[in-house]
Amino acid sequence: MLRGLHATVTGDSHIKKGIVCQDSSGHYVTDSFGIAVVADGHGSPKHFRSDVGSKIAVKITTGLLTKYMDRPDFKEQFHMHPDFILGQMEKQILMKWREAVEVYHEENPLSEEEGEKVKVLTDSGKLLPTAVIYGSTVLAGVLAQDFAFGLVLGDGGLVVLDGSGSPSMPVEDKNSHANYTSSLCNTGAVSYFEHWYSWSAPAALFVSTDGLYKSFASREDFLRYHGLLAHMLSDRENTMKSLKRNFEKRTREGSGDDISIAAVYNI
Repeated sequence: MLRGLHATVTGDSHIKKGIVCQDSSGHYVTDSFGIAVVADGHGSPKHFRSDVGSKIAVKITTGLLTKYMDRPDFKEQFHMHPDFILGQMEKQILMKWREAVEVYHEENPLSEEEGEKVKVLTDSGKLLPTAVIYGSTVLAGVLAQDFAFGLVLGDGGLVVLDGSGSPSMPVEDKNSHANYTSSLCNTGAVSYFEHWYSWSAPAALFVSTDGLYKSFASREDFLRYHGLLAHMLSDRENTMKSLKRNFEKRTREGSGDDISIAAVYNI
């Protein structure tokens, strides 16, 4: 039986500076599959609507993956052409995100204050590319009864928990470093996606934004945390309360950044 959860807390530094939460998270579960998605809007001034961009990323990705998984022949086609299909998903996530961002932008024109921000940022009064204003990462994991896959664009973590309870990060963004992260707003963004798949279903899949990863002293501690978290998943209500308290402490004592996680798991 598949279950899921997601949680987002505003970063301590955002609270102190009066900045909105730029993370988003979500999950969707049916009798046959579960989807977990997180997105992290960028914090630099030119991405001043990234909180909206991350929300759109979660909505678009969840909806697109659901449509794929609902296809009667998806499992058969996926087994035949996994890399091709995952590549198509990545292209469509990017295309649909950009389309949705443009629609939102048309329906919600820049305010006078936002227009002044653009003038300062460009020193010429030229408009920034719309996608840049809404820049965001996106990470997703899909768990079915007998297979699984994940998509990663940007920093953060995709953690797979196998049947023995051992956590691993099978794929990571190769282009993110220091203060740079791959983004849906990048030129050529589709080439920055990374993906992973398995022909057996793990016990759980987790995706999280980099605010969680940065709150740990090491990669090993980050993975160990997911192993501990897995033991709590049978009690969803208490797990959600515990996550919120833990994330608030972690952002306060650690990264200061927004923190999001989403998980799908087999109880």
